[in-house]
Amino acid sequence: MTILQRFGATARLLQEDEGLVTLEWVALAAAVIVLGIGVVSIIKPSVNTAASVVGSNLLSSVNSNS
Repeated sequence: MTILQRFGATARLLQEDEGLVTLEWVALAAAVIVLGIGVVSIIKPSVNTAASVVGSNLLSSVNSNS
């Protein structure tokens, strides 16, 4: 397949309604994934700190009951 044939196929895909709908869904899915990664990277330090505190409290509670 030559470059012109590929370009023509891409142009037809973008001109048809089905192609545009597919492109929109791909863009929407990519945006959701990027936002999800962003949210996880923002809250990860807080979750790690909270989990560490809970683990320390649980360990001290178990050790004091022994």
